Amino acid sequence: MPNWVIEGLIATSPRPGYTAGPEYRVEQEVVESWLSDVLDFGINSVMCLLEEDQLWLYKKAFPQGLIARYQEVGLAVAHIATLDQLTVPFTPDQYDRAWDEFQRLPKPVLVHCSAGHDRTGRIVNYILGNLAVSSAEE
Repeated sequence: MPNWVIEGLIATSPRPGYTAGPEYRVEQEVVESWLSDVLDFGINSVMCLLEEDQLWLYKKAFPQGLIARYQEVGLAVAHIATLDQLTVPFTPDQYDRAWDEFQRLPKPVLVHCSAGHDRTGRIVNYILGNLAVSSAEE
């Protein structure tokens, strides 16, 4: 279920079908339920931070891929792939790309990695910092 960081602008969530512990393939019904919740929440765009080592969990249910499924239901998508559990998961260029994509994407934007905490939190904090700078400059 999505959580607002700034209502109507940016939200966070775990990936569809996330559970703590070992990672297993995610069934189609689980993704469809997640998508329904996201759309009901009013989300227009998704910034996905998953790398292929987690996207494979969706290949059986969605041969076209999870990102393509997001787009099929009408969500705009930015995909900034990075591995999980890295001390420094993003390069400066990836942070800048996340900011650029956030500005481009129709709002509200949902940001997610796997659990919706570490990678998501870093990107959301970077976006919030840029929003604060932008507001101060106005």
